[in-house]
Amino acid sequence: MNKERLQKLLKQKIIQHGENGCWEWVGQISNSGWGRTMITDEHGMTHTVSACDASYMAYIGDIPKGGLVTLSCGNRLCINPEHLRLAD
Repeated sequence: MNKERLQKLLKQKIIQHGENGCWEWVGQISNSGWGRTMITDEHGMTHTVSACDASYMAYIGDIPKGGLVTLSCGNRLCINPEHLRLAD
């Protein structure tokens, strides 16, 4: 899925909060409280990923194999790319 299309899909499932800058995910939520969504890869295969991972891929770039996306704000439902980091 190209970045622009993924960005458009993600924007349909968020509420932006001005005070803390979080983009709160209002789509599907896992039992552990993290946002999740479906994406289609370049081979047409569909995968369930965290909303944070989808946002990282849409706005920042690919996640290295074994990479973990973390949040600087601590809000499990936030997908604001300014709050996303790869764990060290």
